[in-house]
Amino acid sequence: MKYSSLILKNLFRNKIRSLLTVGLMAVIFFFVATLLSILENFDQASDMGAGQNRLAVQSAISLANMLPYSQEAKIRQMPGVVDVAKLQWVGAYYKDQKIFFANFAVDHDRMETVFEDYKINPQEMAAFKSDRRGALVGPELMKRFGWKIGDKVVLTGTIFPFNPELTIRGAYQHPINTSALYFHMDYFEQATGDVGEVGTFWIKVAKGFDMAQLSDQVDATFKNTEFPTETFTEKEFQQNFISMIGNIKLLFTSVSVCAIFMVVLLAAITMSMSARERVSEIAVLKAIGFEKGLVLTLMLTEFMLLALAGGLLGTLGARLFYQGVNMTAVTQGFLVNFGVNNATTATCLAVSVAVGLIAGGFPAYRSANLRVVDGLRKVV
Repeated sequence: MKYSSLILKNLFRNKIRSLLTVGLMAVIFFFVATLLSILENFDQASDMGAGQNRLAVQSAISLANMLPYSQEAKIRQMPGVVDVAKLQWVGAYYKDQKIFFANFAVDHDRMETVFEDYKINPQEMAAFKSDRRGALVGPELMKRFGWKIGDKVVLTGTIFPFNPELTIRGAYQHPINTSALYFHMDYFEQATGDVGEVGTFWIKVAKGFDMAQLSDQVDATFKNTEFPTETFTEKEFQQNFISMIGNIKLLFTSVSVCAIFMVVLLAAITMSMSARERVSEIAVLKAIGFEKGLVLTLMLTEFMLLALAGGLLGTLGARLFYQGVNMTAVTQGFLVNFGVNNATTATCLAVSVAVGLIAGGFPAYRSANLRVVDGLRKVV
């Protein structure tokens, strides 16, 4: 670029101020990239069962209320139902209450039909089925705790009065859910004595069948009974589960917008000071033939590069940071496979350029329209 040396010289003419501005903007964009990545992670979790044609049936009163086993037989008779599995959130912890991850009791003989997107080695699956205290574990948990096939794992119950004593019989593979543990429903029933009720039923729906129609049929069947139900697609169920902690998406989006507004104000102050200090210099440039449009372009380019430098440093810093930190372990499985992806990186960099354009627009426009005589009279 013909004027690149002039732009770079002006960009760091006041090195301390420029570096402090870039550093502060980098911190803010690190924060924004983190929040946007958390929102992206929530959306990813909502798509956990995408394309799997599954429905989740829970109590219409609340997820904490149990449903009777007798409802399973009625659900199985409905058109479009391929199979049904009972699934119970256990909520136990490992060694210490701070070491928590998702753990469920499941109908072990229904895993391959209802949860077919969980890929398991056939030999390991056979070992899991044959062992009443067998468990299937996600790869992230295997790595985090250094577990291997055949290891004994003892969990401590919180919701239910028993401590599952399990043997790892297999490790499943799943594109999103990598940090959960599943064990036999019959072992759960035997240990707790709680036979006859479960938290959720999961329905595998035939391909091409109207899932909304089946969902309505399930709820209509149990509407006027003692145990009314509410049936969701897997995506809706995951979204409802996340919403139990509040409207976290609105909160994070609002905080991100506030952070971007702060960085606009910061950049506007810095760029206004820079433009004010260079009034006489700009007047000289215009006096020797620099057109108004050229002055405007040079200054806007300079301001956008300053903002882009802060955005680039903060966003790439966040990306590298989360590549080295296991957020699944840090958040006890709340954020699975967390990182700053390409889409979030591109969004943050685009926002940083927009910040430079918005914050530097007025100072650049005013400088470009400065009369030469007024600029030469100005004492900075």
